[in-house]
Amino acid sequence: MNLSTFRQLKERPSHSMVVPDDQTLEQVKRIMLGIFDDIRTFCEEQGISYVLSGGSALGAIRHGGFIPWDDDMDVNMPRADYDRFVELFPQKFEDKYLLQSPELTPQAGIAVSRVRLRGTTMRMHDDCAMDDCGIFVDIFPIENTYNNPVGRNLHGFACMATGFLYSCRRFFRDRQFYLELSEQNPSLRRVVLVKSAIGAPTAVLSMERWSKIVRDVYACCKNDQSTYVAVPAGIAHFYGELCRRDQFCDTRKAEFEGRTVCVPKDAEGYLEMHYGDWHRIPAPEERERHAYLDLDLGPYALEE
Repeated sequence: MNLSTFRQLKERPSHSMVVPDDQTLEQVKRIMLGIFDDIRTFCEEQGISYVLSGGSALGAIRHGGFIPWDDDMDVNMPRADYDRFVELFPQKFEDKYLLQSPELTPQAGIAVSRVRLRGTTMRMHDDCAMDDCGIFVDIFPIENTYNNPVGRNLHGFACMATGFLYSCRRFFRDRQFYLELSEQNPSLRRVVLVKSAIGAPTAVLSMERWSKIVRDVYACCKNDQSTYVAVPAGIAHFYGELCRRDQFCDTRKAEFEGRTVCVPKDAEGYLEMHYGDWHRIPAPEERERHAYLDLDLGPYALEE
C-alpha cells in the first residue's frame, strides 16, 4: 500500500472542498505574487540566498511566470539562509504576515514553512491545527548532506523515517478530521487509518518535540560546502530532492511575471530530474488544480 497522501489530499478528496474558478485563480496568483515580492526584496536587502523550485521554477523557465493553471509558489533557501530568514522576517512584517514554521509554529505539524498573508484565508487539509491560515508562499530549507555515500544514505534513511513518523503523528492527532474528509474516498480512508495506527505510539511525544526532532535530523550535516544537498521537506522527500549543490544552490536569473528572479543554475537539468519531459504541456485532465477547505481573499479581493 502506498502511504503517501500528498497527491490525493492536494487535489479534491471531498466535495466540500473549494476549487477556485479561473477568475479567483488569477486573483490568488496576484496576491501570492505580492507576498513573493516582499520575500524577494527582503532577501535581497539581507543578503539571503533563495531559489525558485518545483512548479515555480518550471513556470519561470517554460512560461515566464506562473504555470497558467497552477496557484502556488515554492521558494527554497540554504539552511543557514533559511534560519536567518525565520529569525528576521517576522521582525519586519509581524503585522502583515504570519511566518508558519516548525520553529515558530510547531503545532502545525509540517516540515515546510509558509509566509501567510494576514486578513486572508487559504485553509489546506494540513491547517486544521492552525487558526491563522492566510494565502501563502511555501519556503523549503535546503539541507546539507554528507559527501561520503554511507553517511549520505544514513542521513537519507533518517530523514525519510523521521519525516514519515512525523506525518503519522499528525494524522493520529487529527484522525477525526481526516476520516471525515476521506468519507467519499475509500482508498484515502484506508491510508488515513493505517497512518493513524502507526502514529498512535508516537503520541508519547508532543508535536512540538517531533517538530524539533525532524528539524534536527534534517539539518544534522553542518558542512555548508558539501557537494550534495537535499530538500527532505519537499514533495519527493530526501532522495527525490537530492542533487549537487552547484546544480541547485548556484543560481541564474530568469523572468517570472515581469520580475527578475533566481532559479537553479542548471534549471533544465533540475526540471528534467523532477518532471522528465518538462517541455511537454500536460493535457487538461493531467493538470493539477488545488482544492481548499476555505478560501477568502479578504480585503485583497478585486471588485467585479
